[in-house]
Formats: sequence, C-alpha cells, structure tokens
Amino acid sequence: MKSLAFAALALLLLAGPVWAEDGLEAQLAQLAHKDPLQRLRATNALGACGRRPACAKAARALERALFDPVGAVRRGALNALVALDARGAAGAVVRLIQVERDASVLPAALLALGRLRVQGQSDILVRHAAHPTIGVRAAALAAAGDLGGARLRRLVLNSLQLAGAEDEQWIVRSSAILALAKIGQAEDLGLIQRAFAQGGGKAFWMARAAVAKAIAALNPKPRAALERLLLDVDSRVAVTAATGLATTGHGAVLVTYLRDGRSAVRAAAVGGVRQGNVRTATARLRHMARFDGSREVRFAAAIALFVWRDPTADEMLLDALRSNDPAIWGAAAARLARRTGQQHGRKVKAWRHALAAERTAHAQAEGAK
Repeated sequence: MKSLAFAALALLLLAGPVWAEDGLEAQLAQLAHKDPLQRLRATNALGACGRRPACAKAARALERALFDPVGAVRRGALNALVALDARGAAGAVVRLIQVERDASVLPAALLALGRLRVQGQSDILVRHAAHPTIGVRAAALAAAGDLGGARLRRLVLNSLQLAGAEDEQWIVRSSAILALAKIGQAEDLGLIQRAFAQGGGKAFWMARAAVAKAIAALNPKPRAALERLLLDVDSRVAVTAATGLATTGHGAVLVTYLRDGRSAVRAAAVGGVRQGNVRTATARLRHMARFDGSREVRFAAAIALFVWRDPTADEMLLDALRSNDPAIWGAAAARLARRTGQQHGRKVKAWRHALAAERTAHAQAEGAK
C-alpha cells in the first residue's frame, strides 16, 4: 500500500515521455497489440505527441485505452491524456473512475481529473478522500488542489486535520499541504504549521517540501523561512525552497547562494534559479558549469543553461554523455531526447547532428512568429 501511495505523489512530478518520430499510425497500431507491454509503450509514445493537429486522433485512441483490461495500460493512457492536455477526454475519465476498482489505477485517474480541470465532480473527490488506500486519498486531495473551490478547500483542510496514525509517512498530509499551496488562503498557514509540528512532519522530506511550497504561496513574507529550508539536508526540499525564493521576488537573494561554500546549497540554488527562471544568473551559471569544484553542481548548471537554450550548453550536455556515472550520462541523454525527440544513447556525434537540426527548426519557427 505504501508503494502505491508514494507512486501517487510521484505522478505529480514526473516528466512526460519523449515523442519518437516513428509515425502516429505506427503508435496507434501498437496500442492495439496483443502484448500489454507493447500497448503500454504505445501510451508512453502517444503521450509525447504534443500539440500537433494529428494528436487529436491519438487522444481518441487513448480514451479507448482507458478501459484496457490491464491496469498498467490504463495508467499509461491516463498519464498520456494528461500530457496531451486532452480536455475532451473528461467524460471518459469520469466514467473510468466510476467503475475502476484497481487501487493502483485510481490515483492516476483522480490526478487526471484535476490536471484536465474536470469541473463539477467534487462528489467524486470527497468520496475518494475517504478511500481505504492512502495513495487514493492523496491523489483525491491533489486533484482538489487543481480544481479549487470552497467545498474542496474545506475537504483539504479537514483531511489535513483528521489524518493521523494511518498516515505514518505523511503522504496524505503532504498532499493536502500541496493542495493548500494552490487553493489555500493566508489564514491556512497557521493550521499547516501546527499540523506539521504536532504530527512530526519534520521527519519526512515530502512534508518539508510541501511546507516550503505552502510558505512560498501563502506567506506574504516568506524569505526567512525559505532560506532556512534552503539548507535542508534533502536536496528535494532545498530545491523547492530555492524555487520558492525565486518565484516570490527574492531571486537576487537566491543568486548569492550560488557562491555558498557548501556544494549542496549551491546545487539547490542552481535548481531554484532554473525553475524560477532567474536569467540574471546566466553568467554565473556559465562559470559554475565549467569551474565549480563539485561535479554535481557543474552538471546542474549545465542543465539549467540547456533548458534556457543558452548557446554554450549543448557541448556541455554532449560532454556529460562521456561521464562514467550512469546518473550523469543518463540524465544528459534524457534531456537531449526531450529536446530533439530522438534516441541515440551515448553516441555523441549522432546527438550533435540532432541538436543542430533541432536548433535550425526552432530558429525557423521563432522567425515565423
């Protein structure tokens, strides 16, 4: 049950799949394959179709896949529809939730309900917020945060207060706090902090990260609290706090942490300036990407520059493919695949050609605007 719960919250942060230029028809045919693994792979590929006009056909096929006999395929179809922002699939998602009994599929369905902004379904969320499975309850609260409204805010507040010993990993309460970061009011911050302190939330990174998001969203003067959380021992919490500083008008403060003596703090600050789009840090990131004493910080800076399409970053990512660390070269390959829609493993020359072609196409598209 705990693994399902963690998976439910992880869905909030997962990146979308990479579009493989194999042709839409080939992917649609694979979605009808007798092998469930092939059908699952098709959902992943179709979810990366993007905003192409032909993707409406993909969305219709994915709607049908919501009722596949295999739960993993249903989850894949839900995630793909979210990636496509297929608002027209709302009715099919609601119908699935009404009949779905698999607790490993329900979280994805509820999250899709929120991400696709399916209004008028608060009864569904209220009912599933009391589900016996923690992951389902957490997903219902996350969807409530996406949809908003007075009734769903009350639901989230009540869930935060009532969740107790059965929420021993702080999964439901973390989801409630994340929801309040979206739909809460400043007065809710006191209740969040009391629940966090009295319920032992400090022991769980997910709870600390959720509180960082809530502070950034609800506290009119968040700087001091976010700076404390920036020093958290868990990088996920630290980056969340750093992003909060960037998005609440404290980008200049965050930039000073790029020179901090602790590599973990510098890495978190890099993540914050990237996610908060603090472009004034570009020159500093270029220096860090080349000369920082920490390999992790150098790579984080290179990723930030690549995301910003800085002209110096392409070769940095290609160089990362030569790393002996699978985490480094794997992350580099994933970024390159997301940019180009291609897959070349660690073949630097092939990636260099793919990047050049993508840059040309991107420049032409920008020039046509």
